[in-house]
Amino acid sequence: MIKSILASILLATSAVQASPAFTERTLETTTSSDAFTVPKNDRNPRARAAAIDVKRKGWLYSEYPMGVAYYPTGTLANKTIAKDQESWLPPIADLQSAISDETTIALDAINSKGGINKLEDYANLYNGQWTKAFPDGPFPGMLTNFTDDRLFSMMRLSASPYRLKRVQASDTLLFPVDAAASITGLSLKQLQAQGRLFIEDFTEMKELTPTDKFGAGCRGYFYIHPKSGDFLPLAIQPLVKGHEDSALIYTPKDSPTDWLLAKFIMNQNDGWHTTWAHITQSHSAAEAPYLAAIRTLSDDHPVMVIIKRVEKTPWNIRPLLEAGVEAGAAPTAGPQYYAWTSLSGRQWANQVYSSGETANFQSNYYRTLLQNNGLINSKFGPALKSFPFYEDAAVVTEAIRDFMTAFIDSYYPNDKAVAQDAELQAWRAETDVAKVYDFPKSITTKQTLVDVLTHQAYLGAVVHGVMSTNGAIGDTTSLPFAPAGFRQPIPTKKGVTDIMPFMPTAEGAVWQVATYAAANRAAWRDTNETISYMFADDAMLSRMNAQTRAAAATFKSNMDAFSKVVRARKFDANGLERGMPFLWNVLDPNWAPYWSVV
Repeated sequence: MIKSILASILLATSAVQASPAFTERTLETTTSSDAFTVPKNDRNPRARAAAIDVKRKGWLYSEYPMGVAYYPTGTLANKTIAKDQESWLPPIADLQSAISDETTIALDAINSKGGINKLEDYANLYNGQWTKAFPDGPFPGMLTNFTDDRLFSMMRLSASPYRLKRVQASDTLLFPVDAAASITGLSLKQLQAQGRLFIEDFTEMKELTPTDKFGAGCRGYFYIHPKSGDFLPLAIQPLVKGHEDSALIYTPKDSPTDWLLAKFIMNQNDGWHTTWAHITQSHSAAEAPYLAAIRTLSDDHPVMVIIKRVEKTPWNIRPLLEAGVEAGAAPTAGPQYYAWTSLSGRQWANQVYSSGETANFQSNYYRTLLQNNGLINSKFGPALKSFPFYEDAAVVTEAIRDFMTAFIDSYYPNDKAVAQDAELQAWRAETDVAKVYDFPKSITTKQTLVDVLTHQAYLGAVVHGVMSTNGAIGDTTSLPFAPAGFRQPIPTKKGVTDIMPFMPTAEGAVWQVATYAAANRAAWRDTNETISYMFADDAMLSRMNAQTRAAAATFKSNMDAFSKVVRARKFDANGLERGMPFLWNVLDPNWAPYWSVV
């Protein structure tokens, strides 16, 4: 149906020229220096339609175990994936070789210093051993301030904001906190009534299949302090399957060891979320509309070109991750360090996608998501005094939006031109076939198209950058802050005096760094793989119009300027940066990759 509508409209376009039948081979070998163009301006609409038809036959949908979203198959798709692998795989292999060598170096260095006997010894894990894989180590402050409650709470406003929500006046409170008034000056219900109470809930993780390590599904309250306005932790309740009725509730009133252990247990949940949700929140969520675009938009369509640019080489990622899951589940996998099995990781990642949490397109627009969760523009309760994720993500995303606006304005004089673009309309219809969750029901305005393209780029540059690449290893999965799993069962009573029996051994700690170093791209700092270079492709821009080239230059200039701002950040006299006792620089545009690399 889509094909017939598309063909009929294109064939009605003026200046129709006769053209030979297209085949996969001619499509593969066709090169052009002609300007990219929307359908109505194409001088050879028959050839254009024929080329799209060839793509539709060569890019097909297939089910895939990791990530739910359809995975491409077909002759053209398979050739493209194999070709992409030629450029994508060698850097992966080189990095893995370095990680293998540096793992041995790191373990030997730790053991030469007597191993890991106290929390401070985890700093030795990062002391110059990972010269290629992770040369900078965790973000400044992570190794020295891990007991600070503000590091724990502000991590939710920087590296992991996705599960944090403001508790609304009508919400049912999930658990009591008897000590709330003595901690905050207000009771739990008063905090709720004033819009000062927040929740982060990972309860479902208690249902995951365990390894020989231990974890819990936590839920925790945070609050805006009525006097200082600081965002602080109030209480944590770790839930273990089968023991929910006797779950302990921890607060800052507990002993320092009990409270720190509770924070580490909840950090483990955030680390798990970062690890597995990123697969569907950045990869699957972007791949689904991209595959639909490949099947409906001409390779000469400027919108297709921009989508291809921001996606780059996405198709090798999920197979790599699936191979990791299978290897982790094999009898020969060796020691387990996660609290839950790799098969559980895949199941959970698929679950949060299928529920719409990570898959929904429009409701995950960054401002929409944060507003719906009560984190910005809330009419209930005070505003957050500092929100580093939003502050940095907004600079990057709005710069992307400015580029997309200029780009779309240059090709479409008005909304009518968007509505009459047959290929755009075919793409929108194809997103239903491709099962793109919550995609716009129509693309008939320039604003809608700008929003779609901005979000497509945001998924790779911001979401993936924060949850993977240079983000997770430096914050949400760093040690001792966030162990992947615990060596002792989650306590059933308070009074823990020594936290070390719960913590990873030297071998487990080295494994954790090596695992997340595989996503790190330290060598890409100040290269053309970074956000600043998102649109800086000379071959692409040479076939775009002058307005788009100017917009790309403006974007590059703005991102270079923001990079200088990020790199100039330092701790204030109180040892804080935007209220955080650590320096969070993940979205430095000259360091963060612009695409979902791994």
